[in-house]
Amino acid sequence: MRWFSERYGYTKPSDVIIREQITKEIQNAICSAFDVLASLFTKAGAPYGEFDYIDLERFLWTQVLNERESKFSEGRNYRIVSTWFIEDSTKQWYEKLDLLEKVINYLEQCSHNIEKHYYWSVKRDFTERLNADFERLHYAYRIVDNKIVEISSKEEIESIEKALADSPSNIREHLNKALEHYSKRPEGDYRNSIKESISAVEAWCREKTGESTLGPALSKLEKNGIVLHPMLKQAFDKLYIYTNHKETGIRHALMDETGTYTPKAEEAMFMIISCCAFINYLNVKQK
Repeated sequence: MRWFSERYGYTKPSDVIIREQITKEIQNAICSAFDVLASLFTKAGAPYGEFDYIDLERFLWTQVLNERESKFSEGRNYRIVSTWFIEDSTKQWYEKLDLLEKVINYLEQCSHNIEKHYYWSVKRDFTERLNADFERLHYAYRIVDNKIVEISSKEEIESIEKALADSPSNIREHLNKALEHYSKRPEGDYRNSIKESISAVEAWCREKTGESTLGPALSKLEKNGIVLHPMLKQAFDKLYIYTNHKETGIRHALMDETGTYTPKAEEAMFMIISCCAFINYLNVKQK
């Protein structure tokens, strides 16, 4: 049985794509990455792995929080600044990402020292773990070139919401299923998410032209007063061909057990955003 929100299209894209906040799950993922950071130094062959990690925490204490050096440690105990800051409910989400970015840049700068070349692999493992968790938890940010960048903007999310709000129930159902497949835990069903996204566009065009598939339907839209630029029509036709390719297993069964290509989260999100934007565009053209 599908519940009310699934049947009538009240799945919120903003609940699926997390931005401008840090949820408890994302907070835990960031803190877990810090929990194992000391072991990454040892794994990388650092001669005094724990001391490298302590130096990082000292940097956060004195250079980021601007606290006194003498207050950093008492006897053999030292302050764990990183996870304390991330878990502090008084700190804003963007302040926490600032701290994370400063840690990444600290690791990068240290790696330029010939005697601390192992910092490079520490930074790599640390950022790869964070990016994997951000993708798994559908966070709208990634670490790219030592910077945290937004990969799903407010405008893109609003485009999805507009397509959901302005579409009839059958198209809305396809879009909701695309979001549901994308947001599955512990890992999204990205093939079926892409399938539902393109099916939403196909359903829109099919209703206007009577054609059973998207390719011929796009060609007949002009007869219904919806004139598309030939290159734009060709671009979407190629996206449709992509979803029908035997290697992707999106619209049809895979040709072998393992498949030769596996769509990722970023491709599924690209298709959701692109298909919603195209539906919004077609709605405007129709008016």
